[in-house]
Parts: sequence; structure tokens; C-alpha cells
Amino acid sequence: MTAGYKFLTLLAKGQIEKSPEHSEILRHLQKRNETADFSRLIHPHRKSPSKQWRNPPLLTKVSAPGEFPKYEPTVRPLPKTAFVGKRKVPVFGHTAELMSFLRIKKPQPENLSRSLGAKTVRFREVIHTTKRVDTELFSAAASEDLWDGIMHRLLHANGDTVGERRDGPLESFYFSTTLTKAWWEMKLLRINEDWMARSEAQSKLVEQERALAQDEKQSGVGPTDPKVAKGNLDQILAEYRRKKTELEQEIEENGTNLFQDPFSSPRWLKKVEKLEIEELEQNGKRQGRQNKKIREFFGEDEHAESRRRNFHEKW
Repeated sequence: MTAGYKFLTLLAKGQIEKSPEHSEILRHLQKRNETADFSRLIHPHRKSPSKQWRNPPLLTKVSAPGEFPKYEPTVRPLPKTAFVGKRKVPVFGHTAELMSFLRIKKPQPENLSRSLGAKTVRFREVIHTTKRVDTELFSAAASEDLWDGIMHRLLHANGDTVGERRDGPLESFYFSTTLTKAWWEMKLLRINEDWMARSEAQSKLVEQERALAQDEKQSGVGPTDPKVAKGNLDQILAEYRRKKTELEQEIEENGTNLFQDPFSSPRWLKKVEKLEIEELEQNGKRQGRQNKKIREFFGEDEHAESRRRNFHEKW
């Protein structure tokens, strides 16, 4: 904890441009960059395969940052002239976690299985972490706040002002844990919203494919020549890649930063504000219970001595 407080002090003072701490941080970053450049010279980074010729994703996210997720099919449904044989309508599939996906061909592609597995692992990790906050971190946070209260009283009794107690309920370990739980719950909610948006887009795609398959069956359209189908499909994919390249160049030229700090999003800030109000309203009872435990620790409660004796006899 001492090291943690020292780093917090260093980072806080480092925000002042002409402070010694600011210069120290800059020197550290510069030295780190030099070390990284030297490491890259010794072990050059291999370039990953170009993404240009990879198959386009089934769905593309079209919603703006901060909006409810929305997806649309990237290039599907394909026209009849872009493939050989009859149109095969995708089949819905669901994982044990109710994540929807589409089976377009058999056997199931390895990339699809790997993607579903990775998403399932991340989802379960979020669930596990959210539960752990309730089962472990809240009790640990209450113990840390109690320990801080005891240490503050001991220091105050000895006239020691080296360690300053954090004032206010919003600076307690308990409230930090409350924010931690809220963050993981919101992360879980965002995953659920994303899955719902993907499922809705997949459902619309299946309906479109089914309608086209019915029309093609009724019209009696014959099979497409393989060479013609390949040429039409290549043209569709080339158009997709061209639009994607233009969009990436436009973003780079405009200097648009696609990174969105989740801790600065209006949704999260609104949630934090609500939790702060609730904490200030409920802190009185919690602080009263903590003060009672501190009095018991110092033997000021009338039943404290008997509890302490029973505790030592038990252990």
C-alpha cells in the first residue's frame, strides 16, 4: 500500500509541467522507447498477413459510438449470379450462453468455432469476476476501511500527521468496490446488447435469404456458370474492399481517433453519479457500524471485553 500511495503522489505531481516528477516521468518514457527500439532491431516484428484478401465479416457494425449496437449484413444476401447451385438458407444456432450464430455451410468452419469459443470464454470471465466482487471484494473492502479507521485513530492519538486519512465516503475502499461491481455489470450489459443486435441482424438476413430462395424456386432460374459466378463474386468482394480502403484512408486523413474511453462515456458517468448519490445517502448507517467496531477494538464498548475474551478462547 505504501508503494501504491507513492506512485499516486508521483503521478499527481507529474501533471505539473515544470515539476521534477514530470521530468522524471518523461525520462522514464524516453528510456523505455529507446529500449523498445533496440529490441525491435534485434528481433524485427514480422508483418501479419494482409487483411485485404480475407473474407469480409458476415455482419458490419453501423451504429455510432455511444449508440445502441446495430449491425447489417456486409455483402449478403448474394445475388443468384454470384454462386453456383441452389441458394442455401443459413440455419440459426445458439450456444449454451444463448449467443446466436448462423450455420452457412457444413462442416462448420474452424474460424467460426474459434470465434464462438473466444467470445464464450470472455463472457464467462465477466460473469466470474462479477460474482467474485460480491463474494470476496466487498468483505475485503470493509476490512480495509476498518483498518484505515483504526490506524487513523492510533496516529491521531500519538499526534502523528505523516499519514493523512482519506476524507469522505466516496474515497472509501467500499465505494471503490461498488464502482468495480457496477463496471463489470455494465460490461455484461454491453455484451448482452451486442448479442441482441447481432441476433436481430442475423434474423433479418435469414428472412431475406429465405425469401430469395423461394423466389428463385418459383421462377425456375437455372444454375449459374462457374466462371460467371466467380467473376461476379470477385467483383462484389472488390467493391467491398474498395469502400473499406476509402473509409480507412478518410479516417487517417481526418485524424479521427476511433478509441472511445469507456470511463468517459455519458452512460458510465451517469451511472457513477447515481451511485455517488446512493452512497452519500446510505453511508451514515455503514459509518455507524464501522465506528462501533472501532470502539470495540479499543475496548470502549461495554460488551467488547467479553467478545474479545471469547475470540481468544475460540482461537
